[in-house]
Amino acid sequence: MVSLDELAVEISELVESYAEDVIKAMAKVLDETAEKVLTYIQSKAPRSGMSYGFADSFVAIPEGQGINKRIAIYSSNKGRLTHLLEFGFMHRGGKFVGPRPFMRPAFDAFAPDMVEQIKSIIERGGSS
Repeated sequence: MVSLDELAVEISELVESYAEDVIKAMAKVLDETAEKVLTYIQSKAPRSGMSYGFADSFVAIPEGQGINKRIAIYSSNKGRLTHLLEFGFMHRGGKFVGPRPFMRPAFDAFAPDMVEQIKSIIERGGSS
């Protein structure tokens, strides 16, 4: 016979193991998706003639850890231009420069699959 205390300890260990597996698998999916998004942005963002142009200025920086991990993707040194290129802008002289979206399409292309992978990870306990 198994006592209730032993059963509670065993269940607790199983839940802890499940949570660790889920967190590791989710972190892997997040890292993979961030890499895909970064590659997409770097390939679609406008390029300039400089060796280190706008498209190459994007970086993916992980922040936090475990279930609080997130990855910020942004232009490391040309961030003040990003919204102008993404949404378009009006020159001082009145000429409109149309939008050239590259960030939102990256999110739209990869986020739905990431969400589905995370759902699958949670359902299967870390084994996708």
